[in-house]
Amino acid sequence: MQIGTWFRGSRDAVVNPPRGAVACPDCGAIQTLKAFSTHGFLHCYRCGTPLERMRGRSLDAALACALTTFILLWPANILTLLSVTIVGAHRSSVLASGIAVLWHQDWPVTAIVVAMEIVILPFVRYGGLAVILALLRAGVRGPAVGRALRWIETIDQWAMPDVFLFGGFIGYSRIAPFLPTHIGAGAYCLVAASLFAMATRAAFERRATWRLIGPSAARPEPGMVGCQHCDAALPGRYDGADCPRCGGAVFRSRPATVARSLAFTVAGLIFYPIAYLYPMEANDRLDSLHPYSIMTGVMKLVDAHFLFFAGVVFVASIVVPFLKLFALAWFAISIHTRSQRHLRLKTRLYRLIVVIGRWSHIDVFTVVVFLPLMHLRGFLAVSVGWALPAFLAVVVLTMIATDLFDPRAMWQATGAASD
Repeated sequence: MQIGTWFRGSRDAVVNPPRGAVACPDCGAIQTLKAFSTHGFLHCYRCGTPLERMRGRSLDAALACALTTFILLWPANILTLLSVTIVGAHRSSVLASGIAVLWHQDWPVTAIVVAMEIVILPFVRYGGLAVILALLRAGVRGPAVGRALRWIETIDQWAMPDVFLFGGFIGYSRIAPFLPTHIGAGAYCLVAASLFAMATRAAFERRATWRLIGPSAARPEPGMVGCQHCDAALPGRYDGADCPRCGGAVFRSRPATVARSLAFTVAGLIFYPIAYLYPMEANDRLDSLHPYSIMTGVMKLVDAHFLFFAGVVFVASIVVPFLKLFALAWFAISIHTRSQRHLRLKTRLYRLIVVIGRWSHIDVFTVVVFLPLMHLRGFLAVSVGWALPAFLAVVVLTMIATDLFDPRAMWQATGAASD
């Protein structure tokens, strides 16, 4: 297959292959997708969630991009990321240097979480996806492949080379004006790996991939239940059992979904004041201490005329966490009161916070990037403040709360059926 075809998508993505019945993961409706759609998307008839993209996606393109990402991650982790030289002192960093500083400054849990997100899970995500797609390309099918893909999809939002790239740009823009900073080969490899990671997301059509692993029901039938992991439409007897295609637990409604989600939401809310009232980091310049909170960092970017980066940090670090807390509380109240109002809006809001929630890591990664460089004895030192681990806790806990929440419960609370 030619390279041009890889990135445009093969024709079989446009020809409308048989899809069978599909379960919408957001409202639970069991449906058969129509053969044609405007703008290349097939949407759920009830809640409007995009269920499949008709154009621009290809298994071969996703395989090529995932494999390239996995290969580029190696030099991105090994080679020098950034380096500074001032008054005879030289400092350089690799991808894991900021993690080591977090550990040495007695923030071990924060260091472990960041290490998982920017070092370990990207290798697992893109290496695992490349292996699975290669097996499917070779004609290998079966439940084992389905279980592997389910786990790889589960960690997708936690593998963050693309988010770290934006944090790296902002971190570089903060130190470059007053420290002569050299961009190393590792940084260029990281940029390439992040771009190919985003290309992998753009090229990968998950539902078409699941159809290659195993079929769903041919048509909707009364009493069917949907698998939220692979969207298979299954007979009602699978309620409470394992999905035959991906091995995930199938429930018409997740047990105690509201209670579990609220528990993590409240836990995130506890850390919320600390994250915004205390400094993220403190700079010790020539015996003069300069603490920086999240808003201070935004204002510094504005003063340096980096308005785009200031806007990104403001939205990702202030607007998005508040939006997630507000949305999860609204969803819980909606279920409790069995509200029938704005169901489509709430479903779209849920899908939005799932997609954008991970980007709140930008401010954390910004500090992680420049942390190992700003340690020049007698001239400059940086220490992590209480706000950084607290803010990371808010982001991670609300991401878990969002993942535990079952949006189908909002529709089921109104008596809406699956079919």
